[in-house]
Amino acid sequence: MAKRKLSKYRAKRDFKKTVEPSGARAAAMTEGATSRSMSGRSGGKQFIATGKAPPAHATGKRSGRAKSVTSRSRLPAPQAVSVMGVSISKPDKELWPDGGDGKTVTKQDLAEYYATVGDWMLPHLEGRPCSIIRAPDGIGGQRFFQRHAMSGMSNLLDLIKVSGDHQAYVAINRVEGLVAVAQTAGLELHPGGCVPGKPDVPGRLVFDLDPAPDVRFDGVIKAALEIRDRLAAIGLVSFCKTTGGKGLHVVTPLAQEKGAELDWSVAKAFAREICRQMAEAAPDKYLLNMSKNERTGRIFLDYLRNDRVSTAVGPLSPRAREGAPVSMPVHWAQVRNGLDPLKFTIRTAPGLLSKNKPWEDYAAAARSLVSAIQKITNTGQASLDESVAREMPKRKAARNSVRGARKAAKKTVTSPRSRSNNSTKVAGRA
Repeated sequence: MAKRKLSKYRAKRDFKKTVEPSGARAAAMTEGATSRSMSGRSGGKQFIATGKAPPAHATGKRSGRAKSVTSRSRLPAPQAVSVMGVSISKPDKELWPDGGDGKTVTKQDLAEYYATVGDWMLPHLEGRPCSIIRAPDGIGGQRFFQRHAMSGMSNLLDLIKVSGDHQAYVAINRVEGLVAVAQTAGLELHPGGCVPGKPDVPGRLVFDLDPAPDVRFDGVIKAALEIRDRLAAIGLVSFCKTTGGKGLHVVTPLAQEKGAELDWSVAKAFAREICRQMAEAAPDKYLLNMSKNERTGRIFLDYLRNDRVSTAVGPLSPRAREGAPVSMPVHWAQVRNGLDPLKFTIRTAPGLLSKNKPWEDYAAAARSLVSAIQKITNTGQASLDESVAREMPKRKAARNSVRGARKAAKKTVTSPRSRSNNSTKVAGRA
């Protein structure tokens, strides 16, 4: 009996050894069990302990790339900042990848730029319809052209009625409104050329010099100087600014006629006549046809900006182009060979503006267009009769019988009474 019990005890002990590992084997199996348990949470795959580390997704460990993505996603969203009391959401949103200095230009940068130069910009925006080019995802994303009021528009922006359009246009009448435009990623501002508060009355003329790709910028400079001299010869004072691209704008402010108002059709006809004279004198350099096929080697003298519903990029407005350039006002002394329009950017413009103070006498330089029309004929340059007649609306057929520049000049003005019903006023805040 004792031998039988001993043999049963030994058999039971040997059996337990075969099914209950000990030492290193037990530890290995325990690690394997842990791996299987973790793998079960990541897809149910099992891995046998081999002395090598199991794959990362089996142990629950993430790769360095996955970890960095996760850590970024867990970062708190940037808080809104306030610029001139206007809340700017997502202030670090990239609008330009490079501001010309190797650094990105963010939404906050744009808001601060508008706040810095706003007092200078405002006289060229206030009381005028202003079209806005918006790029919520920066210059590399989709762009939107906004002219009319939209739902949710900031109450820091105003509205202005333009005859012929039942929808009110946007107007920017305060610097805070500019900052509000930055909040919506408004990269470009294109105001009309009217008298503030009177969209039907021209307040300035803009000559846009648009060169073909093969034309050197020195040629654009010469064209700007020629327009300046032609305008000066008939008593108009002009100013120059870059466009933020390869062209230049020549701008001349117009004085308001006493007891009368100018008409856009006459202003446009006058601008066309100046450009026509230039193109006729040098057809190998200039043309009036905007067709790019015919523009090779020449500069398009764009007079079409001078219309009731037309606009031109505003002074100091940024451009939605590489390098974050701006349309920079300059002194005529700077308009010479070597002028680099791309050096004027969101980064550099504020400092240059405070240092050079261009266009300081702009408001005081306004001159009479009626007087200029009279002088252009008296000097024997050309008659505006045909151009005026061609540009005038049919509803003003009574003016089509203009026979002399002096008579045309007198007919360019209309009685305030006859226009009182068509005059527009700046509406209240949106």
